[in-house]
Amino acid sequence: MEAANLVLAVISAAATVAGTYFAWVSAWPALKRRYDRARRAVPEGGPVSGPAPGPVSGEKSGRENGRPAAKYDVFVSYSPADAALVTPLAERLERRGVRVAYDKVVVGPASIVLHEIEKAIRDSAHGLLVLSPGSLSSGPVRNEYYALLNRSMRDERLLIPVLAKGVDESELPEFVKIRFCGDLRDPSEELLDRRADEIARALRKRA
Repeated sequence: MEAANLVLAVISAAATVAGTYFAWVSAWPALKRRYDRARRAVPEGGPVSGPAPGPVSGEKSGRENGRPAAKYDVFVSYSPADAALVTPLAERLERRGVRVAYDKVVVGPASIVLHEIEKAIRDSAHGLLVLSPGSLSSGPVRNEYYALLNRSMRDERLLIPVLAKGVDESELPEFVKIRFCGDLRDPSEELLDRRADEIARALRKRA
């Protein structure tokens, strides 16, 4: 009788061990997945304290398409001889919500002109080039054109050419000829408004 009880006890214990083993085997995949996730969440050397990483979206971090957000929507390159055309055009663009950078805006008393112009180009999303006999023969305007053209080709920024009075289209730079030019060679109030609408619309599409 005692032998029979001993046999039953052994069988019961073996059944318990077997049940525990098979339960552990069936649970092991889920436990392993949790363990692996926990390991990946902790860097080598143990957990690191400190703030969580910040947002990476352009809107929240002040960046546009991976670049710092622009201070101005467009930089206007022109010869001082064309100020009578540029000033009313810039004013119309500003009334349409366009942030315009040109010398009257960015250059102040005691400013270093070249430094402020270079910074304004860098801080502008796009460029507008006023083409006239004066600008085509101007060294500073030529340098601004090269800078704006480089940004246009490298970063896909807009370079908008505008024709002013007296300009000969055959003398335009080759990279200007392949672009649609806004014609302001005979500007009227109505034409200035129309061109300002067109330019503002083009800039909004690329915002």
